[in-house]
Amino acid sequence: MSSTDPALPAPRHEVPGRHRQPVPLAPEVQAEIDRRGRSAAQIQRDIAARTERLAANVDELSARLAPSRLVKDGVAGVKARVTTRDGNPRFEVLGAIAGAAVVVGLLLWRARRR
Repeated sequence: MSSTDPALPAPRHEVPGRHRQPVPLAPEVQAEIDRRGRSAAQIQRDIAARTERLAANVDELSARLAPSRLVKDGVAGVKARVTTRDGNPRFEVLGAIAGAAVVVGLLLWRARRR
């Protein structure tokens, strides 16, 4: 018996998983596969590789957008803006904090006088 024998059943596309039954390929799908020169196994490998890449991308996005990571990155960003490379506070930041403290102090003093 050859593979072109009409008595043989049509080639079947294997679907992973024990709970699923193999699904026969439609004749036009099999013809397209034959025309392009790719086997069903090659297509399955391509799909599996794409699925793995997609899963890796989703995992990376989940890690990037985790709340703890966002907080950590935010704190690091603020710290980088208010300190020098040595870790010392920037003078302009200290001046702004001192100015804000003076304004709040004046407002509180004025409110108590009334």
